[in-house]
Amino acid sequence: MANTVLFIIVLLVAVVASALAVYFAVGLNNAKKDDDRTATSKKAIQTLCQPTQFKETCEESMASSNSSDPKELIRTEFKATVAEIKNLVENSKTVKELQADENTKEAFRTCQELFDWSIQDLERSFDKLGEYDMQKIGEILLTLQVWLSGVLTSQQTCIDSYVEMNGEAAEKMRSIMTKAQELSRNGLTILNGLSSITKELNIPNIGNIDAGGVQRRLLLEKKSEFPEWMSYSDRKLLQAKTEDLTPTMVVAKDGSGKYDSIAKAVAEIPRKNAKRVVIHIKEGVYTERIDIPRSMTHVMLIGDGPTKTIITNSVSVNKTKPKPTTFHTATVSATGMNFIAKDIGFENSIGPDGHQAVALRASGDMAAFYNCHFNGYQDTLYAHAGRQFYRDCTITGTIDFIFGDARAVFQNCLLLVRKPMENQNCICIAQGRQLPESKGGYVLQNCTFSGDKDYLPLKDKNLSYLNRPWRAYATVIIMQSQIDDIIQPLGYVPMNGDKGLETSFYVEFENRGPGSKTDGRAKWGGIKKLDLAAIKQFTPRIYLESETWIPQIGIPIIPDMVTGV
Repeated sequence: MANTVLFIIVLLVAVVASALAVYFAVGLNNAKKDDDRTATSKKAIQTLCQPTQFKETCEESMASSNSSDPKELIRTEFKATVAEIKNLVENSKTVKELQADENTKEAFRTCQELFDWSIQDLERSFDKLGEYDMQKIGEILLTLQVWLSGVLTSQQTCIDSYVEMNGEAAEKMRSIMTKAQELSRNGLTILNGLSSITKELNIPNIGNIDAGGVQRRLLLEKKSEFPEWMSYSDRKLLQAKTEDLTPTMVVAKDGSGKYDSIAKAVAEIPRKNAKRVVIHIKEGVYTERIDIPRSMTHVMLIGDGPTKTIITNSVSVNKTKPKPTTFHTATVSATGMNFIAKDIGFENSIGPDGHQAVALRASGDMAAFYNCHFNGYQDTLYAHAGRQFYRDCTITGTIDFIFGDARAVFQNCLLLVRKPMENQNCICIAQGRQLPESKGGYVLQNCTFSGDKDYLPLKDKNLSYLNRPWRAYATVIIMQSQIDDIIQPLGYVPMNGDKGLETSFYVEFENRGPGSKTDGRAKWGGIKKLDLAAIKQFTPRIYLESETWIPQIGIPIIPDMVTGV
């Protein structure tokens, strides 16, 4: 037991200090002079894999390293996951059959993109393990946890795409992805275990990591209005008035800019750009579909106001031919890291009978939206994966109009229910956390739930609810928010039978308004009550590690609890 504790201590330090991991390996070898290198490595692997659900898969994935360095063992596990995903794409007979099937080609196209993302997330996680900064251990851990959660979200989204197209094909894809999912879950479980162990061992500088894997900083400096992961230049960009900006590119329908379409400007953005690219989109309605791919980082779109600069389209699952997956209905897809949008309206205009029709899908880590409108009906805003922050935004829709599995905070936002089809009820949020070890979840703080002018006369006929669990571990915290009387006293409705009713995590805290009374709420095991101490872990400072990125891009933020509401 003593050796196990020593090993775990060094594991934690090794994430940011490989020298100590080497020291540990030497110490362990000296303590066990009769053990050879292989035996020492095997013991290290068994210790690392002990908390995982798929231990045999875990141990097999690390066996090739013949190392007792924890950091190298975790890297080896990441490599094995990458190799498995590449193998199933390149060599699987089942995948080749699915690729050739005309009925599932669109699902396969979606999966190809998602597999590429999974590989990129794993490879950058591999690189992240090489960062040695004891003062940033909490930030590093959360980043790794979010990226590994994103890998799992991508894998599940691939399966979802086949479910939409062909149920039998979905089961085939689910089957061949089993090992990749086991490896991904194992890697995330290992990372998740670090935070609780550090608290028990009280290791300096890393014992302050909370249950969500976030280090609580000593706030010696003045509290910032903005999250730390935003650079000083980004902060100035968001604080500046549009007319005072010097953008990288200008798009204008009237010919006053270099580009008359957003797509033409985006096509000229350098790949893997380390500097902020600012595209000013002047007033106008732009009927386009825009994709900011994974390779385009640090892109910022600035409009002239969310009702003046509007990007719109009408792709939907029900009406577009050939039928797309929900994933590929988005008017705008923001996949590159560090994406920012300000003063823009994103719209899917197909109407309620189009069924799933996304206005914006955000899949890149550390995405931020300030004073934006997201207008649609079913599945308006796909907050898909990664850390995301929404401030002073308006989201409209009818069914599941915020959905996905990002780790997202919505602050000072307005959620407006729109008029649905004749016999439809409305649900605001369908969060999609599939697994207990994942880090996805939505926090809505100081937001307002209401209805637009066309819906309000129908609120007693077409009923509205806060949430339904899309996945078994759906996680939504609504705190310090205004809930109008459009929301039914029940608050929550099932989505797929009894799935998620006991395992989801729903919390309401210090809300106000006639719809905020919780006496009549559904009596599920997944609906929890938290005290002030527990709810604080869902404030942006802790939940998003917001001090490491949001202040730098200039979006105002309340990092802690809202006062005076």
